[in-house]
Amino acid sequence: MAFLSSKAIYGLAAMYTISQATNARTMQIKEIAAMTHISHGYLEQLLSSLRKSKLLISIRGAQGGYKLAKNANQISVLEILEAVEGPFYKLEGNVGASTVLEYYWSDIENKMCTLFETKLSELDRAYQPYFYEI
Repeated sequence: MAFLSSKAIYGLAAMYTISQATNARTMQIKEIAAMTHISHGYLEQLLSSLRKSKLLISIRGAQGGYKLAKNANQISVLEILEAVEGPFYKLEGNVGASTVLEYYWSDIENKMCTLFETKLSELDRAYQPYFYEI
């Protein structure tokens, strides 16, 4: 069962990598590609979508590259996923044979959206303990 596409996973990986740049410096595509192991061409497509969604700023020139358009604590994982995939998991119409099933699917949708409201800046704090257990 596929849950998230590679587009969504790589889009989040690229945004996370850019968010880790010290002093909010710009990062060039080749640097992001090397750190995320995403091909240059595919990464260009993802970054273009993220820029169009106003999550990234691109700067031209020798010192150019990409940086976050706003603080990492203002960007949710859901925004990133929707920037590269489109609207996230919306149920439409009659989704079950009964009202109970409709409530069930609606509840699942709400829980997933809540989970993906995690901010980009929260990923380090939320999962940092896992690095110290080894």
